[in-house]
Amino acid sequence: MKISLLTVAAAFLVSACGGPTAAPTPYVSVPLADLATNSQLVVSGNGMGYATRFNDPTWSKNKNGPRLQRFISTGTPGQYVAVFRNFDQSVEYGRATFTMPAALASVSGTTDLGYNFTITRNDEDTLVYTLSGLFTINLEPGNTTALYAGGGFSTGSYTGDGALQLVSGAANYTGNFIGESTYAGRVNGDVNLNVNFDATTDQVGGSIFNLLGTNGSYIFNDLIISATILPESTFEGILDVTPTAGGVFAPGERGQIKGGFYGPGAEEFGATIRITDGNNHILAGAISGALAPPP
Repeated sequence: MKISLLTVAAAFLVSACGGPTAAPTPYVSVPLADLATNSQLVVSGNGMGYATRFNDPTWSKNKNGPRLQRFISTGTPGQYVAVFRNFDQSVEYGRATFTMPAALASVSGTTDLGYNFTITRNDEDTLVYTLSGLFTINLEPGNTTALYAGGGFSTGSYTGDGALQLVSGAANYTGNFIGESTYAGRVNGDVNLNVNFDATTDQVGGSIFNLLGTNGSYIFNDLIISATILPESTFEGILDVTPTAGGVFAPGERGQIKGGFYGPGAEEFGATIRITDGNNHILAGAISGALAPPP
């Protein structure tokens, strides 16, 4: 809607006659349990997922399109509306109201447009401001096809930009990784995140390590994090591979990481990741954690 200069002038006169206008209340991150109804929790990383077929480890591909796009708080603690969309093709996969499962547990259902989905929680029951985990969504209504998409998700009650600018010095975080490998099934691991809030670039470092899959005897390389803090308390960067004998990823291969800080003072973090060997193997998932206790 366009606003004329006369409208602006009239508004100024009303404000002047009525005394000073109260300043807007600054944003402050609150615990997930205290979110206002209809709060929008946008998932970081554009899903960074994959598409694959059930029971067919020989076929998979990177897929940014079909994804879990956001959660909407309902006013009931732990209950959200999940929104699935494909922005690449402007396709809607629908919405579904669900209760967020406990750590490492899953919930499944069908969206209002008839697509089956699953949501699996990361090992993060102690976190107050952050949600992360895995999702899958079938790609045809009625679920008559074996083709589906999946990936990691991370979101939460983000740290305000003003609050993040007040954070200084170095901070160490610890947490957990949950992922899905198109070769090795469910993959779990540990995370260390080291953040220098005073640096201008590459403020976020660390590693994802102790990765262990549930299927096969695949050896996973440690993944080295290098990322930069961006506006809206987010960070984005790359994953490098450590040389590992027999590792599923070769040295030189790189992945993506996109995430953010959550809590009024950046007490927690979450991010989605994806890395591929350029062929059929894709590892996609999420990390989350909190400030490490002082030594």
